[in-house]
Amino acid sequence: MVICDAVWRDPATGKYFILGCFSAIGAKAFPTTHPSLAVYVAITEGYGKVPLSLKLVDAQTPPAVLHDSSIEVEFSDPRAIAEIAVHVQNLTFQAPGDYRLQLHAGETFLMERRISVHDVRQARG
Repeated sequence: MVICDAVWRDPATGKYFILGCFSAIGAKAFPTTHPSLAVYVAITEGYGKVPLSLKLVDAQTPPAVLHDSSIEVEFSDPRAIAEIAVHVQNLTFQAPGDYRLQLHAGETFLMERRISVHDVRQARG
């Protein structure tokens, strides 16, 4: 799973292009809205139709879900690799901190990536 600015799929070849990978977001004020991000995922070992969900959660306790996207992927063969691109617009972060982008297959947690949101005014110090 890769977090980036954009994912583009070439209509002629079917190849995916991942543009502007990142794991941190800087903001000058909070709450802040990040205009756009994309997530590229390549998964395998699926059986039949698999419901996938991509959740962005605040890592604080208790965790709060900021975004939830769902898609169903059909695997013709468990050895097949499904490539998926999800684009998310206008994510609002209430405060600096750690957030997690989590991938689930049904109720099963598959993986997560950390996104650190920080105040750029404090970074200049």
